[in-house]
Amino acid sequence: MKFSDNYIKNIQPESKWVEKIEASGLGLRIMPSGSKSWFYRYTYNGKRYKMSLGKYPEISLKEARELLFKSQKLKENGVNPLEQNYQDKLKQKETVSTFITAWYKNYIEKHRKRPQQIKQQIEADIIPLLGSKELEKLQIRDITQVLDFIVSRGAPVHANKVLSTLKQALNYAVSRGSLTNNPAANIRSRDIGGLEKPRERFLTTEEIKTLWHFLDSNENKISYSIRCSIKIILLTGIRTAEILLAQWEEINFAESLWTIPSHHNKNGLTMKIHLSPQCIRVFELLMKTRTSNFIISNIRNGGPLSEKAIAKAVSRIQTRLGIPHWTPHDLRRTFATQLGEKLNIDPVVIEKCLGHKMPRIMATYNKNEMLPQRKEALNSWSDYLENLIEYSNLTASPNIIISHNTNDLCIV
Repeated sequence: MKFSDNYIKNIQPESKWVEKIEASGLGLRIMPSGSKSWFYRYTYNGKRYKMSLGKYPEISLKEARELLFKSQKLKENGVNPLEQNYQDKLKQKETVSTFITAWYKNYIEKHRKRPQQIKQQIEADIIPLLGSKELEKLQIRDITQVLDFIVSRGAPVHANKVLSTLKQALNYAVSRGSLTNNPAANIRSRDIGGLEKPRERFLTTEEIKTLWHFLDSNENKISYSIRCSIKIILLTGIRTAEILLAQWEEINFAESLWTIPSHHNKNGLTMKIHLSPQCIRVFELLMKTRTSNFIISNIRNGGPLSEKAIAKAVSRIQTRLGIPHWTPHDLRRTFATQLGEKLNIDPVVIEKCLGHKMPRIMATYNKNEMLPQRKEALNSWSDYLENLIEYSNLTASPNIIISHNTNDLCIV
């Protein structure tokens, strides 16, 4: 039997995998699912071997015959094709992209409680800016140029985080023998993004009012999911990553409760958050536009939206409103500050609302999660916000359109 294009195209799968082989040694394996793959069966030094030649139709019959011919020539010259194929793969230059993708899969996913943040850095910055570089030729200058570029975007703190990730990844490369030294080892954060000073920025009540009116306006051009995430952070004080990684299974509408799993929490603790009636309405509106298991999802792939997308939206909001610079994390500080200043909430209750770890001596003797007190504080804060906004559609229902300028549903 000799294969033909028509025969290969029309061959049907059976209940078990089967192999068809022609006299040349070219073979085709057909799986019950219908997938097909090429192989070369041959004998070398008295032993039988089988070497994969790729999948059909990615590899056509003509291309499979070309690969077969090359393998047969190697065999005629006294070279084992399978061994040569292995050696050729070893000689292929490893790039930053292939290495760091493998590092994430083999190490970060298995050992980090919150791998998504590192994944976002890899996909948004490291691979686009460094991915094509050969790993063994990566120089200090390559890394500093990328970090300087990130700083030039107005993201010095993020540049320091990317540097930290690169240092960890390249240390792993050294430990695995892919590199002899780490080119990022001597790069200091203070020379890139600078020393990070404790921030004190929080939004005033007038700024909150202006921001909320803008989020509910018809001219904001910000995706609805991002607008809702900003509102949820203000209403609950949660971290940006916690809402971006949140999935619908975490929300209990009947009990007005949001349970954040430990692997999504910075402190590695499971956290329960009461949802005020105003906050529940925001989640209910998000449910109507649900496109995946993630509450704030990327419409293109169903995965979580990146922190970078939130930061860009906040930057656009600042430009439109003329409000002095603030970051998504400053919304969390706004929540804590206003709870204390406007509502006189007990500082310990505020700390519990924020999910902060208590000082060791307090944590040892006080295991109380203060759920009733936190519920009262969150309800009072939501009521305060609603009065502040003057009942101007705190959770206004949206009209849904598809925006071609954003990566998400845009509701205006």
